[in-house]
Amino acid sequence: MYASTKISLQGVLAVLLLAAFILIFGSSSSSQSQAQASSDVAVMKGEAGPCTADFVVSDSVGKGVYGAKIRIQVKYGFGGFHRLDGIVGTNFEGKARFEGLPERIKGTAEFDITKGSQAKTVPYDPQVDCHARHEVTLGEK
Repeated sequence: MYASTKISLQGVLAVLLLAAFILIFGSSSSSQSQAQASSDVAVMKGEAGPCTADFVVSDSVGKGVYGAKIRIQVKYGFGGFHRLDGIVGTNFEGKARFEGLPERIKGTAEFDITKGSQAKTVPYDPQVDCHARHEVTLGEK
């Protein structure tokens, strides 16, 4: 009778210890993953080439602009018959990324950055910089 009581107490203690471990370490890792998820950069994957473009869009005081839209339309390939239309929105830090942009384009192309009534354009020239980084300020300084 004493042995069965000892085993059940050990089992209960093991379950309680496991539950405490999960509560302590499980909640801290979920809060870390929530913080990481909120700072994830939005990515548009064009799958048309090796080039990339990173953006940081800020307002006149330097704060990241959430929800700014960045659009591009690129003609590429033989005769410019292929076309890539891409749009991505910025995260709360004002960051966004384009991947898989073509390294040879037909004609010219521009990134159009808009938020409300504010707008800017940034040229896309993969021959000059295939892995461009752009810091764009919307609004007056």
